[in-house]
Amino acid sequence: MEIPKYNGTCHPNEYVKQMRAYCKINRITSELDILELCILMINSSIYIPEDIYNLDKLIKVLSSHPTFSIFKDSCKKKLQVMKYIPEKEGNYTATFLADFRSLCNDAEIYDHKEIKNLLFNTYYSSNEFPRNEFSRNEFLKSVNGVNSKDKIFKAFSDVFFDELKVVKYGSLITLRHVLTGKYLSSCKMKYETGSKQQLVFAGERTNEKSKFSWLLNSCNSYQTDKIFYGDDIYLTNKATGHELYIERFYKSPTGFTEVHCRSDYYYSALRCNTTKHNNTPYVKTGDIITLRSSDFSSDYSNETENFDYPDNYILSSHNSRFGIGNRTFQEVVGHKGRFTENDEWQIEFIENNYNI
Repeated sequence: MEIPKYNGTCHPNEYVKQMRAYCKINRITSELDILELCILMINSSIYIPEDIYNLDKLIKVLSSHPTFSIFKDSCKKKLQVMKYIPEKEGNYTATFLADFRSLCNDAEIYDHKEIKNLLFNTYYSSNEFPRNEFSRNEFLKSVNGVNSKDKIFKAFSDVFFDELKVVKYGSLITLRHVLTGKYLSSCKMKYETGSKQQLVFAGERTNEKSKFSWLLNSCNSYQTDKIFYGDDIYLTNKATGHELYIERFYKSPTGFTEVHCRSDYYYSALRCNTTKHNNTPYVKTGDIITLRSSDFSSDYSNETENFDYPDNYILSSHNSRFGIGNRTFQEVVGHKGRFTENDEWQIEFIENNYNI
């Protein structure tokens, strides 16, 4: 370890701390010897009075020198121009917050409101970084009433990692049926009865990811970014490129409303509903959701009044099986009425679209 030097470009407390570490390594234990070494290594352009008898007094002298005011102003300026650029990998967030926190200490900024404002202003607000608008708003909500510096920095980190979980339009997802653990799937096989369209079933997670992978699409041109509960979506199966459809006129092999995939660009608009497991207005990976068709009703946000609308169906599965040839499938169906535990699906990413 090189011997520390002081020229007004670090905090006096940090300088003395580094000198103590140097002296400890070199077995210098006398306070007077440490003090003498500290004074010797201060740049000669900084005047130090002769009546300095302890390290605390030295820190006060250095802190009152004009060079320290210049240093603090410089640190504050750095904080004001710092910009946070979200990254999905590496330790960027941890490094950014460590640098930010160090600059706050050097600038002697301890006011919680000022720290919040400085952190808030690190988010870019431009078309280049559209995701930051989400983070800015979530950060403000998460630090409202928080008066702990540690909790403020933790909230900043939490918002970033929470944002990575937010499901966006254009994402490739899976939907796991909560009750049975099977995944919403499709393949090129067709029903032998009913519509005779492409099968939709609940299957095991296999190496053939495309069978249980779905592209999440927006039904409305104004829905372009994250998905909020109450939004209308439609699903395209990755394996076949066909859209999921809840059929009103055909029955499933066991007598429920048939669910299939179509190749003629018809799809079911599905309203994404929250469950008691979720605590945000937007959909995140790991959330448990329900999907009700909204093709034939303009609005049923009040489920208690509109749950029995005659042409709207809930996407569901159950333990009933049907067979085609020598293969057996767990059925996926539509049903009317209220939501039940058979209707819960857990949403997970395969790929997220961050280029919106």
